[in-house]
Amino acid sequence: MNKYATIDFDKCEPSRCDPVNGLCEAARACKRKLLVQEEAGEAPLLLSEKMCVGCGTCVAACPSSAIQIENG
Repeated sequence: MNKYATIDFDKCEPSRCDPVNGLCEAARACKRKLLVQEEAGEAPLLLSEKMCVGCGTCVAACPSSAIQIENG
């Protein structure tokens, strides 16, 4: 069973992480660099569910509680 991060885009608010630049703290925290923000202020995307190990670092970094770990 593989664990991976999922993003609730209705809850995601990058401006809450970084009001000046709109950079996502969860994307910054991902050690594998699998959460990527294409543009400041936009929600991050998970590049690969298969490469995500479900460590939860992004969950802890997200002030909006928009990221959860799922069992696949």
